[in-house]
Amino acid sequence: GSSPATTSEEDTLFHCGLVAVKSGDKWGYMDKTAKYVINPQFDDAYSFADNGLAAVETGGKYGYIDKDGKYVVNPQFDYAYSFADNGLALVQTGDKYGFIDKTGSYVIKPQFDGAYDFTGNGLAEVKVGDKYGFIDKTGKFVINPQFDHVDSFADNGLAAVESDDKYGFI
Repeated sequence: GSSPATTSEEDTLFHCGLVAVKSGDKWGYMDKTAKYVINPQFDDAYSFADNGLAAVETGGKYGYIDKDGKYVVNPQFDYAYSFADNGLALVQTGDKYGFIDKTGSYVIKPQFDGAYDFTGNGLAEVKVGDKYGFIDKTGKFVINPQFDHVDSFADNGLAAVESDDKYGFI
């Protein structure tokens, strides 16, 4: 066998003390003793976020469970992502993207043609038609959709953008 994981490796793998594990064609969650805490029953499963919820798929729809394996947000989304540090999760309904809180209520209704999680600066990159811009956590545009491509803001406060085959930073 391999050497035991170090604390930092364990922290990376075991979010909220649990890790998603696939058995056959189903996903469940094990604790650090390799014991199933939530038996394999999901078609897809993501790591637990700091708020104690994890996105899982059942029957083609995504919802969120707590560490007991109970649904906190019933499966209803076509795709769901892990909760970000700001307490919002990106979800897809049909071909539109929006953001929910931990109760499953929309904070930002599905209205974008593409979206990415909020970053440390509190902005999320969204696509409207074929242009990209940035919104704040209320859904208000801080930077209107005007770019052909954007990267998320880096720690230095800049984001790379492309418009009409020209590149720059905002």
